[in-house]
Amino acid sequence: MSSAVAPEDPHQRPQHDPDGTDNGTKQAATTLKQVISCYNARLASARRSPGDGGDLVGAWLTARDDAVDELDRLETADADETARIATRYAARLKQLRDDR
Repeated sequence: MSSAVAPEDPHQRPQHDPDGTDNGTKQAATTLKQVISCYNARLASARRSPGDGGDLVGAWLTARDDAVDELDRLETADADETARIATRYAARLKQLRDDR
């Protein structure tokens, strides 16, 4: 006699990855988290050495908040939107790393 398996909640993403690709969501999320981390590091550095970078700090705050919003959006994004987000933020991560 086998036990019944509880069905997955239809309002949540599946816990499994049936086709093995996860639509790139995991990689996109990793990239977004790295971008957020870069902005957080810049913001922390700016707090340690206050100066006349108010406009730049404001831009970093906005960009970081946008990345957090995109990370949330990944939860419901289809494969095409996930790919667009991943591409945009991979380029942003490269730029942030190059600008160090």
